[in-house]
Amino acid sequence: MATARKKKQRSKPQKKTMSFDLLIAVCCFLAFGVMAGLLFQHSVITEKNTEILSLQKTLDAAVLVNDSKEGQLVTNMDLQAIEAEARGYGMTEPTQTQYRKETVAKQEKKTTETETEKVKVGCKIYFKR
Repeated sequence: MATARKKKQRSKPQKKTMSFDLLIAVCCFLAFGVMAGLLFQHSVITEKNTEILSLQKTLDAAVLVNDSKEGQLVTNMDLQAIEAEARGYGMTEPTQTQYRKETVAKQEKKTTETETEKVKVGCKIYFKR
C-alpha cells in the first residue's frame, strides 16, 4: 500500500449562464410575441364589431320594411268589402235581445295618510331647492 494514487482533480463544470445580450434578445422576442398576439386579438374584435354593425343595419332595414308593409295592410283594408264578404257567409245585424248593457261603477282611489305625507314631504324637498 505504498502506492498512493494521486487523484486528478477534476474541475467542476461551471454553470452556464446566459450572457446579457442573449437575455435581452429573449426578452425582446417574448415582448414581440405578446404584442403580435394583442394586435391579432384586436383585429378579430374589430372584424366581429364590423359584422355586428352590418347585421344591425340589416335588421333595422328589415324592421322598417316590416312596419311599412304592416301600415299598408292596415290602410288597404276595405272594411265595406270585409262586411260584404261576412254578410255573404251569413252575418246579420244583432237583434235587440242579443245586446247586453253593462255598467261599470267608478271606484275612487283611497289614499292613506302615509302616501299623502310622502307627497307633502317630497314637495317640500323639491321646492326648497
